[in-house]
Amino acid sequence: MNEQIIELRKKSWDLVQIDLQTNERDEPISEREHTKMVFDKFAELIVAECAGFLRDTLDDHFAAEQLEEHFGV
Repeated sequence: MNEQIIELRKKSWDLVQIDLQTNERDEPISEREHTKMVFDKFAELIVAECAGFLRDTLDDHFAAEQLEEHFGV
């Protein structure tokens, strides 16, 4: 698997853990909800990475903005 994908997967886990530690919740979250949070963050990071590539490498700001808008990132 691409090293960038592996790093984004790790980062998504870390960001969710930080969110859970810093934001108090009334009740503990279920394993299923935790998994969904990690998957959602992973998808968000992939879209952001793709938009950044369009913007920074291809200098296509319009396409980057359209991609982010399409996925709500």
